[in-house]
Amino acid sequence: MPTPRKFEPHYRRIIADIRRRVASGEWPPGHKLPSTKELAELYDVGSHSTVRQAITILIETGELYGHQGLGVFVAE
Repeated sequence: MPTPRKFEPHYRRIIADIRRRVASGEWPPGHKLPSTKELAELYDVGSHSTVRQAITILIETGELYGHQGLGVFVAE
């Protein structure tokens, strides 16, 4: 019998990919992230709240920062 795959919440998949893009230099410090809508389309999630949850966690850990009205950016 095959081993069942563990379900990984979408927000964790998004966090992992954003971290990968930052680590690879694709999104360097100061880079403005795409809009929540664009990220939802990129990660194929129907809910913008899933993307916001991932971004909130990365802001709380100091990996991203937001400026109201300007967007979310990669931290130094």
